[in-house]
Amino acid sequence: KKTRPAWTTSIRRGLEYILFRFGLYLGKKLSIPQLQKLGLMIGNFAYYVLRKDRGIVIKQLKLIFPELNNTEREQWTRECFRHFGQMLFEFLCLPQIISNQENLIEVENEAALMNAVNAGKGVILLGMHMGNWELITAYAKRTGLFMTASTANFPDQRINKLMINQRKHENMEIMPRGTGMSSRKLFRCLKKKNILILIIDQDTNVPSTWIPFFGIPAKTPIGAAVFSIKTGANVVSYNVIRESDGTFRLKFESLGIFGRNNTSMEKDIYSVTRKINEHLEGRIRENPQQWAWFHRRWRHRPSSEELKKMDELERK
Repeated sequence: KKTRPAWTTSIRRGLEYILFRFGLYLGKKLSIPQLQKLGLMIGNFAYYVLRKDRGIVIKQLKLIFPELNNTEREQWTRECFRHFGQMLFEFLCLPQIISNQENLIEVENEAALMNAVNAGKGVILLGMHMGNWELITAYAKRTGLFMTASTANFPDQRINKLMINQRKHENMEIMPRGTGMSSRKLFRCLKKKNILILIIDQDTNVPSTWIPFFGIPAKTPIGAAVFSIKTGANVVSYNVIRESDGTFRLKFESLGIFGRNNTSMEKDIYSVTRKINEHLEGRIRENPQQWAWFHRRWRHRPSSEELKKMDELERK
């Protein structure tokens, strides 16, 4: 990373805060279609000016989808930027979407979640940085189901507070990672038989292990596996896919209950996380342009010892 003077960081964050506040203002004043159209424009603009991020997307698409030619790869990259431009402005108007969700969000296979809830063991609801995952808060509002979402912190605490306020309501609790006692609070959520939302498809600074992701060793968070094994909670995934008409399809899928099946906890955690990664891979292959390819999923590389350990767990 480049070392920049503190004053430049302060100015940048100040501008980000002003722009975010202005975005929230637009989110109240403009209609959802207008905001989605504006998001498309911003996405197109970002595609051309954010050369580094565009390069990351192209590099990772080439790694995972080598069968694509250059034209197809460029098209997928452009669609990825356009999608996340729209998602940004949809986040800014979340209250509007929540109020009009009956016309915007179609729910598919809801029984997968409701059966898990009715089992009375708590639910781990797995999301991913794909489609518009933020819209799960609208579903919680619609159904009255109480959910707790574990989220990352934005560097600027002023923006972080605004983002939390945008997401939370009486049925959606936001639990930022890195706060004191956060892990125990998440365990407590499942002990109360509630719904815990976790997203584990990125390389982040949380307890992780090395698991193949698209056949490549990837640093993968283990929280979902640990919580599911220790609590017996049902594991259900959700995916909110954008449709061509600006609406969304929210689909639930059951992954089951994972208990102790091996002689070591380490192997159990590896096996569960492996199954989760395979499931996520399948969903990404269905709608690859809507996944966050500009996140460097394989930015860390395992040491020789870590790679050897992964190979051992893979064979057991």
